[in-house]
Amino acid sequence: MKKYIALSMREYPEDFLYNRDLKRERLSELSANITMLSRQITAVERAIRWKHPCSPEMFQDSKFMTAERKKKTLRQWDTFIKGGFSSHLFTQAIYYHLHQHCRFIAHYNRMGFYSTYWNDDFVAFVKRTGMVVRPVPEAFVNWEEFLFTFDCLGEWVDMSATMLYSLKTHLSSTLRELKDEVVDTFHHDVERLYPLHLEERKRLAAEADEYRKKVVELTTKLDDMDIDSFLEEQSAYYKELFPSLDPADFAEAGMVSNLC
Repeated sequence: MKKYIALSMREYPEDFLYNRDLKRERLSELSANITMLSRQITAVERAIRWKHPCSPEMFQDSKFMTAERKKKTLRQWDTFIKGGFSSHLFTQAIYYHLHQHCRFIAHYNRMGFYSTYWNDDFVAFVKRTGMVVRPVPEAFVNWEEFLFTFDCLGEWVDMSATMLYSLKTHLSSTLRELKDEVVDTFHHDVERLYPLHLEERKRLAAEADEYRKKVVELTTKLDDMDIDSFLEEQSAYYKELFPSLDPADFAEAGMVSNLC
């Protein structure tokens, strides 16, 4: 059974591709996420403009961070992204580097920082449902502020720039997966073109029949409506809407003659 990437707090049954409404809802989610991921990738590219990734082997010791510690933190950051921004993967080392060396404020503590930019409720939902975890917009909720704030400063520029390149790589990979799902879904529809065509004709026929019934109902109501019946309808509406008022306030007798 194919597992799908979680894009929202919506769990899909195994056969959802055979349900017109569920499939269209999924396609709508795919469209929105593809658009948002593309925006995120563009924002990351702006943030790393004029900067280049650095191989971890080329990292240099800094005043408060050894090259080995940089490598370890970068590996943790990479795992955090691949894990769909799960809070338990947001380590103290990542938190320390971001608020000490990348222009972020501390947000009181590690979880305060995490909850400012990511949504762990969504990540927990994905794990409960068994859907595929990816770094999707539903988890990276405050990405615009994060990328606007993120700065590659001084002696930590090698590691910080590489962190952004890593983020771009994983977002781009997720984007490709979503695009592949769209194409696969289209091919699934093409393979079922004849039954889909029959289903759509049946649906349209039922919808047209409902409209015909509605037209008959409205036409009958129009033919039967005169000024007295309309007044009666209005009075009943007010009495139902305002039961605490005296029904006599909405008495119908003599009103029509006053209106004529």
